[in-house]
Amino acid sequence: MFESAGKRVCIAAVLLCIFFGTGLCMSKTIDSFLDGPLGKVDEVVFAVRSFGSDGHWYANFGYWASDPRRMMYGKGGGGLRKINIKTGKVSTILDAGDGSVRDPYMHYDGGKLVFSYRRSDSIYFHLYEINIDGTGLRQITDGEFDDIEPVYLPDGGIMFGSSRCKRWVQCWHVQVAVLHRCNADGSNIQILSSNVEQDNTPWPMPDGRVLYTRWEYVDRSRVKYHHLWTFNPDGTGQMVYYGNLHPDTVMIDAKPIPGTDKVVCGFSPGHGRKEHAGRVTIVSPKMGPDEEGSVQYVTRQDNFRDPYPLSDDCFLAAQENRLFVMDARGRMALLYELPAKEKGYWIHEPRPVGSHRRRRVIPSRVVMNSPTGKVILADVYQGRNMAGVKRGDIKKLLIMETLAKPINHSGTMEPTSLGGTFTLPRILGTAPVESDGSAY
Repeated sequence: MFESAGKRVCIAAVLLCIFFGTGLCMSKTIDSFLDGPLGKVDEVVFAVRSFGSDGHWYANFGYWASDPRRMMYGKGGGGLRKINIKTGKVSTILDAGDGSVRDPYMHYDGGKLVFSYRRSDSIYFHLYEINIDGTGLRQITDGEFDDIEPVYLPDGGIMFGSSRCKRWVQCWHVQVAVLHRCNADGSNIQILSSNVEQDNTPWPMPDGRVLYTRWEYVDRSRVKYHHLWTFNPDGTGQMVYYGNLHPDTVMIDAKPIPGTDKVVCGFSPGHGRKEHAGRVTIVSPKMGPDEEGSVQYVTRQDNFRDPYPLSDDCFLAAQENRLFVMDARGRMALLYELPAKEKGYWIHEPRPVGSHRRRRVIPSRVVMNSPTGKVILADVYQGRNMAGVKRGDIKKLLIMETLAKPINHSGTMEPTSLGGTFTLPRILGTAPVESDGSAY
């Protein structure tokens, strides 16, 4: 722990000069941040945990397909902690013991948080709730599944990722988590995702939709499309938010920036890096989901994680064992660094302690007793890749379903049947396209 804010600033400046190695020290004083949005924050909660040996961004829970003894998470230890921004004092909310803690999310009233916790006597992560002072620990979900990345929904429910879908990554050896929801007491668990691969890091938006990362795995490259999508809290209205035509970047941990229509997220390069490490990035949706000019990089380095926006010019972010505050130009100050005795542990998921505005409630559109879903397509000719297709050319749509396979260890990396494929689709039927381009 640092003795004073002044000492924290001095150390931060030296470290940042070393990090960037450009001769330009991209640092600010903590006091300069306290004059802005950070000054309204008393405490920041964060998780401390170790990391597993697998380098894939999604391989941080569950076990290896061919060896149930090989776990994807790291060793036990760490826990939930909070730091007082003004004094630098760090206190423990929950000591994980030989277990592991991840993914805290503050309740709207600021008095408690939901998180994912693997107890010392379990191999599974489940949802728990705890008061911000460390009292009232309550288990929400259970069973032989992993439940991760929970968020409170404005209607009182909880959304989270879960291996309850009973799926495995079709080009790797680890389990899949897709989005589910449940009541506040853990009852009435419902699957929301239709994806055969990972749907991760959900976060409520001001308009009531949920922003999340979808690994798009249908009839395209298996390793290049992990981008931002939205849907309603009941799973309806799934839609691309940004990036689904731009390969080779995992866009993850996205959160709305207060007072703007932008989001901040991590851009993890290539097929993604361990624990979502990447560049802190601001994305604007104003020019549509495909405009590359809508991206503003905040950091030069791509080893930052879990950005949290306090404003459009103030962000919290973790970098391995350090916690930073930074502005939109990437100038930053060090808030905290784990002590040397915790080597092998990283800081994760910083969030300000306090109340925040409850999002808009979107009433559910799901009819639970209906055996089929209904999809309306307004105009099949209005698309992003329709050059050369004339009105009247399309007579019907082929409707296919990509099935979740129990396990898979063969196939090609691209959508071709030569040598087998990772995905297993089936034809459901066809639907006519009307003269105006609509289909139902």
